[in-house]
Amino acid sequence: MIGIVVALKSEANAFIEQIENVKEIKIADKPAFVGTFAGKEIVLIISGIGKVSAGLSAQLLIDKYSPNYIINFGTCGGMNKSVEILKYYLITKCCQFDFDLREIDNVPLGYIQEYKTAFFPTYTDRLEFLPQSILATADRFTNDMRDIDTINRLGASVRDMEGGAIAQVCTSNGVRLVMIKGISDVTGSGTAQEQFFKNLKTVADGFPSVIKSVVEKLN
Repeated sequence: MIGIVVALKSEANAFIEQIENVKEIKIADKPAFVGTFAGKEIVLIISGIGKVSAGLSAQLLIDKYSPNYIINFGTCGGMNKSVEILKYYLITKCCQFDFDLREIDNVPLGYIQEYKTAFFPTYTDRLEFLPQSILATADRFTNDMRDIDTINRLGASVRDMEGGAIAQVCTSNGVRLVMIKGISDVTGSGTAQEQFFKNLKTVADGFPSVIKSVVEKLN
């Protein structure tokens, strides 16, 4: 069984169309789709936007289905020219850059004490055919240059509003997480909002083939 977490149904529509014997259900209050894809049993949950919704959705899948893997896919923003609009990246690790205890605990930005790290790893074995990037997550979608500078200082090249929370949940549960992000906007190429709405469907339409190539590599 593979669990899949996607923030927006608009990001998942093209993928859902490719699920065989698909059945729509509810998990808690969230829409989900059960069936087979690339020969594997899957359940895909539409989490909604943000870290709490994403983390909750990942935990729901783990508790109900005990998946061998969680896959998180969706659009994200590029922070520098090392990533390209409309390309897909395998995330190798991610952090939550809005988690900040520097002033009281003298720790790095994003550092979570009980995990002794700011960055959570993802599963990348046999997936090296995809270009790789590092993700930074926060509960905000802005063009603020302070955020852009912060993310680049952390060594990340892409950002979203869900991945870091999903990675924390998977780490806590010992579940392997595969994270694939498609670039809908890049800093310096117009406003993030304009690029996102312009490129959302194109990126979403490309996910089925990318995720199929990933699923075929998972044991």
